[in-house]
Amino acid sequence: MPTWTSPPQLVALAAFYAQAQAHPETLSDAVFLENVKSAHWPTNCWSYVEASFAIIAPACLLRPHLTAELIAMPIDAMIAGGLEDAGQVIAIGLACATRDVPYVAPSEEGKRWLTQMWPGLGEMVDAVFQARLREALAED
Repeated sequence: MPTWTSPPQLVALAAFYAQAQAHPETLSDAVFLENVKSAHWPTNCWSYVEASFAIIAPACLLRPHLTAELIAMPIDAMIAGGLEDAGQVIAIGLACATRDVPYVAPSEEGKRWLTQMWPGLGEMVDAVFQARLREALAED
């Protein structure tokens, strides 16, 4: 699992992921999602996207059934940043895995998920993007 050494919320999240991997039965999905969500911090939209992919990728490995809910986090930031084309979402996630100097470096597990699993989630990504875009437009 990730070995972040800073910032403090990622250090705590890495410890949480280790616990979730070692004893998954002790953590409900609600507790799992709350820990993942609370690791995010305020920043500009596109830096948030990079940080969010680094944060959620190990979570998607540990709880694949929560992937649609987890990917909504970076997708919401992409929409807030002005993205209107769901067809770009996969490429943006891949770029986060391969960036030379990322805002937040994904763990090795996270990079594997982003490069191996993420590209195959096109239908899910499109459905989540369209739903979140409709919600964002309805709020305006």
